[in-house]
Amino acid sequence: MYFLTTAGDSTTSENNAIYVIDEQVVEKYLSEEVMNSNFGGEIFVAYEILETDKNEGEIYLWALIQEYYEEGEALQTGSGMSVPIVLSVSVHNNDSLEVLNHSLPRDGTYYSEDIKEMFPKKIQSKILGYSSNDIGDLIEEMENKVKENY
Repeated sequence: MYFLTTAGDSTTSENNAIYVIDEQVVEKYLSEEVMNSNFGGEIFVAYEILETDKNEGEIYLWALIQEYYEEGEALQTGSGMSVPIVLSVSVHNNDSLEVLNHSLPRDGTYYSEDIKEMFPKKIQSKILGYSSNDIGDLIEEMENKVKENY
């Protein structure tokens, strides 16, 4: 179960995981480390936390990452991705979360094999069945962020 606090943090609580996740830390990491801007635009991020594992120091999420740039008077989309991601994290003494690195499944025939190796069994079917309806919520969230900034 995930709770959003007024400070912009999400708290996750599972059998083996309790994290206070600073959404700005996660968004900054995803926008700066996962995908490059190919058109000189700004990277926007929306994501869904699927699971956490404090014992392994991992956060499992689905991320929508999209570049937006201006061309004349029009706002254009550049590079983008919609993928499941494993974030390796460390919690410091002051309970601040640091994202150390990330892992992405490979494309093509390796995709389902990688999902089974990288993600907990209880979320594998959700990842493999992630639909346009699921992504629709992330698209709406991202579009709202873009409207606020342009």
